Amino acid sequence: MKYLTPFFVIFGILGRTYSLDCYVCNGAQYDGEAAETCFTIVTGTTASATCAADAGTKVHYCNAKFTVVDGVTTAVERACAESDDDEDTHSNAVPTADRCITVIDATGNPTAITECFYHCSAPDNCNTENTASLKQCPNNCNRGSCNYITGVCVCDSGWSGTNCSTAVTSTSSGASRKCVQCNSEIDSGCSTSTTSVDCPGNEAYCSTGTSAIFDGSDAVIRTVTTKACTSDFKSVDQCVFNEIHTDSPINDVGYSEFNCFSTCDTNDCNTNTADGVINGNEAVVLQCVVCSDTTGDGSCNTATARQACPSGSTHCKHTAIYHISDRVDLSYTADPGYKLVSVVRECATAAVTRECAEASVGSLSFKKVTCTETCQGDGCNVGWPARPECITCSSRATYYTDSYDQCLENPPMPAACSHPYHSSCVIHESGLEKGTRKSVEGYPRRITRGCSYAGIGNGCTSAQPRDTEIETCNRTCTTDGCNVGSGGLMPVVTLLTFLLPAALGLLTQRYF
Repeated sequence: MKYLTPFFVIFGILGRTYSLDCYVCNGAQYDGEAAETCFTIVTGTTASATCAADAGTKVHYCNAKFTVVDGVTTAVERACAESDDDEDTHSNAVPTADRCITVIDATGNPTAITECFYHCSAPDNCNTENTASLKQCPNNCNRGSCNYITGVCVCDSGWSGTNCSTAVTSTSSGASRKCVQCNSEIDSGCSTSTTSVDCPGNEAYCSTGTSAIFDGSDAVIRTVTTKACTSDFKSVDQCVFNEIHTDSPINDVGYSEFNCFSTCDTNDCNTNTADGVINGNEAVVLQCVVCSDTTGDGSCNTATARQACPSGSTHCKHTAIYHISDRVDLSYTADPGYKLVSVVRECATAAVTRECAEASVGSLSFKKVTCTETCQGDGCNVGWPARPECITCSSRATYYTDSYDQCLENPPMPAACSHPYHSSCVIHESGLEKGTRKSVEGYPRRITRGCSYAGIGNGCTSAQPRDTEIETCNRTCTTDGCNVGSGGLMPVVTLLTFLLPAALGLLTQRYF
């Protein structure tokens, strides 16, 4: 064991050399005033805090949570979040994707309350998303809710289409639907039953219902659970208050009724409890972007419309195939010779390796590249498979002073690059005084963030035209949104790339 101790010490230092800092603030009643700085981060004004140390399964990260009520942003909260005590109640890991969760208030006129969660783990104070990051859906999501991160409607089970207005009306191939069928009045185990049998007719859906009667002092008098087949899709999971029965004497003593119902459209799906909260225990059918472009006409490049997947689907999949020239003598701003062959987005029953595989085409000087990726989450198969989403912006003017630069201080959210061959995100920054991060009077300052085929390397160069060294820095990286910060900052992954081989070399010399 003593031979491994030095390596553990070095790797521990390299793996995390500092605690993570996050912006921490809470704007509970947003009304659009500029002074409410929690909604739009202002460096030096918005509070920042250092997260507690990670321990066991508890990993800390930064998050930003926006509350949207019927399309209107009403609140925001930024914090150090803990992986085992966050909105993802089914996992102790840091969430891998930003997401929105919608709960329907069915009392009177239904109100959609949506909470959108953004997650990040680097660099410090990375939870900078603002209200401009949210995207309104282009149309009314009739039988569904808007995902304000993607700007796409998420349809309730049983509905499809870009505005969730197309109903699924029958089972496939005329086969009988299998549902749990019971009533707790005569079956004491109904609330936990998972035994499904064929429906008596051609009903397309399974349902779970819970009806609770309570008195004027809020004491629950009786609860009845029913599970059945139905031809009427009501909701994924919703509750309403109803007037009590009109028959005497129960209508005279102040009783009320609270009814919850959950509907789904696959076999054996109504094993859940209807509670009015869409929280993951519903058997909601996976929805993926589905389209096929086999001629390379680009019709599927930016597709986002979702469809309900067949029973048994566990992943969304996307595949892009293209031809690309073997040229390597290109600047990072140039595009190689390229031709798109096909793009397919679909549902899948198993995961595939995330990769871009190259194959030579005879003796010609170009390659055929096949990129493929699977993911889990409604509509996640957008963008280019096995390629990063990058921040894209440029200084809108050439600055000669340290004035505000939006691309530097408040860049946009990362997005899919324009072509599938863009394998890297880059930052090119110039015109800074070496070692100070300050502009030099009389010399232009500029920063550009974007996508790249060839990459631009990592590092800085300097020149001294007069009495001040002026620095130009490049950074290349390959993960979603990694081209944040400045061109001169070296992320932890890059740091490990340089230092870990040196550490291993030291161990080899000393112990082997």
